Amino acid sequence: MKSIFVDTSALIALGNKRDKYHHQAIEINNLLKQANVNYVTSSAIILEFGNAFSPTNLKRTAIQMIESINMSKKWKRIDINKSYIEKGFQKYKSFQDKDWGLVDCISMVIAVEFDIKEVFTADKHFEQAGFKTLL
Repeated sequence: MKSIFVDTSALIALGNKRDKYHHQAIEINNLLKQANVNYVTSSAIILEFGNAFSPTNLKRTAIQMIESINMSKKWKRIDINKSYIEKGFQKYKSFQDKDWGLVDCISMVIAVEFDIKEVFTADKHFEQAGFKTLL
């Protein structure tokens, strides 16, 4: 079964009605559900999302979304361990000509490890790295 990696920008777009990608993210998510796609993300992405939704008017949405991710059989959350941090940091050091963040680099490492070619994101860094982006 096909899996896609879900980045922070997709979670933000799904959860925030004011996000410029909100409607597009909802449409893409509905298509992915119809296609019975599995979702992969990481604990680092969940942390970034929780931080982005820390204002009190967004926190309830974040809690609901994170709990849904944690309970769903369609979602696989990869916990970031020392090995992922080291591999991501190596990628981060190797591409000093790119403005890729460390979490992006760790996400790319995970996507490659799970043979994932598509990333649910608006972040063009993934496109630069050779992935197909869905937002």
